[in-house]
Amino acid sequence: MLFLILLVSGLPLGAYSDIKTGPSNTIARVGTTVMLPCVTDSKTCSDVDWTKQEGIQSSVAIFRSGSGMLNRDKYPSERYNVSSVDGCNLTIRDLKLNDSGLFSCSEAKDSNAMTRYGSLVVVGDECKTSAGDDIVEGDVYNNTCSAKFNPSFIIPSKIEMSWSDVKSSVQSTDADTVVLSFAGKAARSDVQKFDCTLTLLAGQSLPDTHDKNSHSLLPPCTLPSRKVMFPVSEMNCNSGKKEVQISETVQCSPDGYPTPTCECKSDKTGETLNCSKFTVPATASIGDTYTCTASNTVSGKQSTSTVLLTVTAESPAPVGMIVGIVVGVSVAIVVGVVGYFLFKKYNLGKGEKNDAAHPLNSTSVESGPPKPPRANSNQRIN
Repeated sequence: MLFLILLVSGLPLGAYSDIKTGPSNTIARVGTTVMLPCVTDSKTCSDVDWTKQEGIQSSVAIFRSGSGMLNRDKYPSERYNVSSVDGCNLTIRDLKLNDSGLFSCSEAKDSNAMTRYGSLVVVGDECKTSAGDDIVEGDVYNNTCSAKFNPSFIIPSKIEMSWSDVKSSVQSTDADTVVLSFAGKAARSDVQKFDCTLTLLAGQSLPDTHDKNSHSLLPPCTLPSRKVMFPVSEMNCNSGKKEVQISETVQCSPDGYPTPTCECKSDKTGETLNCSKFTVPATASIGDTYTCTASNTVSGKQSTSTVLLTVTAESPAPVGMIVGIVVGVSVAIVVGVVGYFLFKKYNLGKGEKNDAAHPLNSTSVESGPPKPPRANSNQRIN
């Protein structure tokens, strides 16, 4: 029967399924959950063992095929669990610093089978910045990213930390905390957001079956965004032109943070207009002026920027209006010319009909001999 099962399964007699996927180097935060994979040909926990090595200590069994979970005092069931779904994967919940170590999964009944290794480093990390909520242009601030771990549980490896926006890093394995700082001067273009990333690189002293080039990134420790405050420095109105025309639409955009308040005022009438967009009234006269003012307050100090606009001419007719007038006049001319020719043709035809009906223009001839001319009553007859 066993022979038939092995034959049907496609496995040679006396052989066991290989481990296709094992645990990889992983960095995880305290309090989170990780899943370390161990996938075999059979995709079950049949003949699979899990062990953990802490520092230079001997390996300790976590799970053994046929026996289940072991050493419950060190690996309590509420946090350590092996699942036989799609493999023999080890899940660890609510991670502690002491969960760090070198994990391995191997074939229990084949001493020649390959064992797969993976380092787990549990980190308690924190990002801080000395920049306050009201950071002002030119202020010096210091960003700090710290990572705490248990060095005695880590197989000789290399821990790297780096800022994603700054080319700097630090390496350490001889202390329980790694700290990376970055100091800078606030600029108005900054959003003051930096991501600190931890990287674990495998050490050269790990077993040959360990992937020495593998590494894992801890999701970034991100500092909150802060927009740098700066006083209003300049205001752009009417695309930089200081002359405006009657009925022209004007737009002003002040530069500063917090966003400056802005208004434009007619120096002639005192009327206050919307700075962001207003139209020069049709009642305005050439020579009228408008004063546009923007202001904001930074660190208790108010800053102001002013632009003076002068009306220099009436607004030219829009292109659309000009085109409409030209088209209208052209149509009127065409209609007039066509109407004139139609009218003339009509009158000419009517005149020819009247001439043909007139008695003097008749071509009929009376019958009989010609009548003698009528004598004049005043003419004497001899």
